[in-house]
Amino acid sequence: MAAETEVIVRRSVRHDVVMRAAISIAPEHARLVKFGAAAGGREGWIDGDVVDFSAGGLGFVSGLFVPRKARIGVRVFSPTIPEDVLLTCIVRVQRVTMTDRRPAYLLGTSFENPPPEVGKQINDLLAILSGEKPMPGRAAPPPADQSTD
Repeated sequence: MAAETEVIVRRSVRHDVVMRAAISIAPEHARLVKFGAAAGGREGWIDGDVVDFSAGGLGFVSGLFVPRKARIGVRVFSPTIPEDVLLTCIVRVQRVTMTDRRPAYLLGTSFENPPPEVGKQINDLLAILSGEKPMPGRAAPPPADQSTD
């Protein structure tokens, strides 16, 4: 009898993006994981980029290694208004992959029971990425049936 293989099916649409973001170690893991002073983080926050986003979590590229299962804080910034934070949440690192010799690490994370206000931020960002809402700071396009002459 042939061995059955487990197939992992993504339950939500993943948006490939490049958005400026920052991470920090969540308070409950701050004693276990520490960024050194040479990491250059302001107030414990390390800059990087969100490279994919879905209802289940996000992918983040970091210049620093973060271990699997660590809980981290994430801030995702608007590409149109750099100081505008679109999402602030805590995620759990599910996988870590070294991307190249820089070094850089791709952190695959998941949202874990986000509170309602974070759930709203996630849904708003998904609506922006799917084109249902305009990006903050950017004018909405005119309806398709109207001319801009």
